[in-house]
Amino acid sequence: MKLCTAGSYKEHAKKMLAKDVFDYIDGAAGDEITNDRNRKSFDAITLRPLCLRDVSATETKCELLDKELSCPVLVGPTAFHQLVNSGGEVATANAAKACGVPMIVSAMSNFSLEEIAKQTGHDNLWLQLYIFKQRAVTETLVKRAEEAGYKALVLTVGVPILGKRYRDIENQFKLPSHFTTGNFESRVNENHISKFATDILDPAITWHDVEWLKALTQLPLFIKGILNPKDAERACQIKLSGIIVSNHGGRQLDTSEATISVLPDIVASVSHALPVLIDGGISRGTDVFKSLALGADAVLLGRPILWALAVDGEHGVKALLKTLSEDFETVMKLTGCRTVAEIKQFAKDVCSLPSKVECF
Repeated sequence: MKLCTAGSYKEHAKKMLAKDVFDYIDGAAGDEITNDRNRKSFDAITLRPLCLRDVSATETKCELLDKELSCPVLVGPTAFHQLVNSGGEVATANAAKACGVPMIVSAMSNFSLEEIAKQTGHDNLWLQLYIFKQRAVTETLVKRAEEAGYKALVLTVGVPILGKRYRDIENQFKLPSHFTTGNFESRVNENHISKFATDILDPAITWHDVEWLKALTQLPLFIKGILNPKDAERACQIKLSGIIVSNHGGRQLDTSEATISVLPDIVASVSHALPVLIDGGISRGTDVFKSLALGADAVLLGRPILWALAVDGEHGVKALLKTLSEDFETVMKLTGCRTVAEIKQFAKDVCSLPSKVECF
């Protein structure tokens, strides 16, 4: 049976995975209002197609950091891929490479960043990281990423502590005893995930620490977790390479705004000074289209990648990425937009917002 949507992969993954593992991936903070809001806010945006535009030839390709992408999609950073498939991040990276899609490798990957690069030969890997309490860990990861040929760094912010994820608390979720972090020594499998996070994450970090990190490397540095235009403006002031608008899939602060809702304000605040990417609830070609129409340069996929990996490993991820790209191209044709540039050119004509993007 051919699975055609991220939702179908999720349904099948739920049948295959242990309940606590499924809940760890699917769950969010608090009453999961923000997680639901991410999806509903995309659905509240409507499209107004332009007709008779000769869409016999369309082009989904775009450029980011001077490299060509097959479509404006990246595999976003998610932890512990071996929870759902033994091939882990290597399988995911192989699929991303085959589809011409960059992959942002999580600092919390099961395979080390070097193993992922060496085993896949993917030439557009980025590394996500935190500024840990032990600054030496962060500094070492930066140097290793440079040596392994990674193309950019993504600093996750907005996680001074872990959000209250009630499903994990109720399940008393712990990683299997044979699992560990591939990029540094840890005791991640000995305690509840929130305890592990408390031990390693530093709630005292400030913009001065971001500047410290930027000074460590010549690699482009993106900051992920921005929801407030004031933070976007600060990112511009210290000359970061890009912003990723993210509420961490609703896994941190419940009742925070949907990412697609704040995207236009973030884009306006940076005024094209740097690329703006977005994640949060993206699972359809229409979501990719709407994100670009509202000013994003590309989108990140999170949970859908893990559902596809759980269902059919590398082949599942490859199939999902291919289907999403095809869906995106279909939307382009049906709205009369032949290129990514035309999506932005005709954005106000083809994308209709409610008075407020989220209206719940």
